[in-house]
Amino acid sequence: MTEPLLSIEDLTVTFRTRSESVRAVDGVSFEVYPGETVGVVGESGSGKSVTMLSMLRLLPRTSRVITSGRALLNGKDMLRASRRELRRIRGREVALIPQDPMTCLDPVLRIGGQLGEALRAHSSVSRDEQRKRAVELLASVGLPQPDRQYGQFPHELSGGMRQRVMIAMGMANNPSLLIADEPTTALDVTIQAQVMDILREAQAETQAGLVLITHDLGLIAEMADRVVVMYAGHVVETGEVNAIFAKPRHPYTVGLLGSLPQTGGDQDWLRPIPGSPPDLARIPTGCPFHPRCLHSHGREICRTQLPQLTPIGSDSTHRTACHFSDELADESIHGLLTVAQEIQ
Repeated sequence: MTEPLLSIEDLTVTFRTRSESVRAVDGVSFEVYPGETVGVVGESGSGKSVTMLSMLRLLPRTSRVITSGRALLNGKDMLRASRRELRRIRGREVALIPQDPMTCLDPVLRIGGQLGEALRAHSSVSRDEQRKRAVELLASVGLPQPDRQYGQFPHELSGGMRQRVMIAMGMANNPSLLIADEPTTALDVTIQAQVMDILREAQAETQAGLVLITHDLGLIAEMADRVVVMYAGHVVETGEVNAIFAKPRHPYTVGLLGSLPQTGGDQDWLRPIPGSPPDLARIPTGCPFHPRCLHSHGREICRTQLPQLTPIGSDSTHRTACHFSDELADESIHGLLTVAQEIQ
């Protein structure tokens, strides 16, 4: 196997306030390889976006943040890079496609000018070359009239068109790693499919690694090669996408899959995960998921000992952080959800 493009090792991110400390990310580790798509899933507040923003050093400077661990991008530790190195790396070796393009595009600058700025930041190009490349990028992401859209302002474009502009901007310098943070939020289903097709084509063209942050498990099933499931700042399960969907080995993953609406069978109601995610300033002792877990049954080890992420049998790629993952081994998703329904 080739060396990973990105290797996050024991990453911890703590926000400090006057009265308390909030550990938003706690000991997160995973890798991304060239040409691979890694899906990062979990409820809001689980630490998905903070993990990647801390790796890029894009957390607000006004926040009091303490970060530890390593985030190696092509062998370079981003957490210890100088500002000059970060300016060279961001946009060139790694690009972020943010969740809300309307707040990320400058409303008073034309689309072409913003794309040109991304190009000029990492290469010396003439004005004519800049325009030609920008129009090519807009055409490559499926904008219907790229010459026209080059001269338009962000408010003149629809939400889907703005998201395509952000993808074009991310691909401007052919980065080796793309990070897409909820790229289909607030888009209708048809536009979502088009945006993901564009992302897939862009990735295939450059063999870039892709980190896909999303709540949409259907999107993960379609796009991802591997999945990282996060809860309360921890990675609770990780593995190949087929293994995660066929044989989940953490109760939280089972709950996420069970909360999906079904298009077949006799299911006539959704099965939500009981309770709410914990306050990150007051995470429960032991397993952070145990107050909501349908398989804990109040067992002491769940309440007192934090489970470590360990391989399942001989499969080193499928790992879970559950004291009783063996109890889920021989049960199908249908069986697990039936048990959950009976308990509820």
